[in-house]
Amino acid sequence: MRYLLGAGLVAKAAQERTGRRVAQTTVRLQRAAAVHPGSARPRLVLMEVLMEAEDWAGAEAAARAALSLEPRNRDALLGLGYALMRQDRNAEAADVLQAALEVKDDEATRALLARIRKGMDDERGMTEQQLSHFHVRYDGDSHDAVGREILRALERHYATLTATLDHQPASAIPVILFSREGYYNASGAPAWSGGIYDGLDGRIRIPIGGLSSSLTPDMEGTLLHELTHAFVADRTRGVAPRDIQEGLAQYMEGKRLGSELTEEQLKALADGRIGGVGGYYLAALSFVEHLIAQRGMGGMNDLLKAMGETGDVDEAFKRVQGRGYAAARSDWIGRLRQQHGS
Repeated sequence: MRYLLGAGLVAKAAQERTGRRVAQTTVRLQRAAAVHPGSARPRLVLMEVLMEAEDWAGAEAAARAALSLEPRNRDALLGLGYALMRQDRNAEAADVLQAALEVKDDEATRALLARIRKGMDDERGMTEQQLSHFHVRYDGDSHDAVGREILRALERHYATLTATLDHQPASAIPVILFSREGYYNASGAPAWSGGIYDGLDGRIRIPIGGLSSSLTPDMEGTLLHELTHAFVADRTRGVAPRDIQEGLAQYMEGKRLGSELTEEQLKALADGRIGGVGGYYLAALSFVEHLIAQRGMGGMNDLLKAMGETGDVDEAFKRVQGRGYAAARSDWIGRLRQQHGS
């Protein structure tokens, strides 16, 4: 009877998990674990649910609970390793992933382990400051003054984003400040990049070579841009499409299409005659401006929240905008062409 009750709770939790009802799913799985104290399965399912919700501390606890019952459970080791990485505990994550490889070798785990170890090498010897909202690392000998100024700027931008997006990330955000050469080696970012947010490990990496303690407007914009990516990824549990991510990051910098482009350039954008990276970023900004013009910043926040709750971009658009993602983009393109096209 206890087995049947536990199995029923896990099955019901699986249904609720599909609907992204994290709180209800978590309660059922915790009950299932209590009914079956010797079974790792409900703890593993709970770990997966909490990872989907980006509750890394909760996922760590569930993984450790599963490992206490099955110390060589590979799924639990992999989940624990990733949860530790997302909590900026790379040395621990590397040890756990190495243990997972000893259970079963596979290319994906080896690649993740290699990535973590490379990051540790890239950051070796850096000064670290841990605040409530950020873990910041930089070359203390070369960049102490600019590092402190960037910390102050990050805190200002964090407060701005918390108020504007009506959201606060659950975990501290790692920010790594590199020399320019070290940045490109560490991030693999394109030559035009002034900073990058990595959705896999949740880190912001920024080049600061040559900066003084007085930050340039470009650096202020870069910090706000990349920090917006971290907020949006956290709010949407990583499902926000790239055009929303890039458009909103530019919008939060203060960029507006009307001040970025001449009327002739607006016409070229509306006609589809601006291509490449530049054209993509301008189109993304235009799309976000269109969405905010329709329902205000509150509507945008509702849309981000719905993405996180449903795990489905199209469903989130239907819930908030009344039509799907593709239809919303079609509306925007039609409006842009009507206003500015040839």
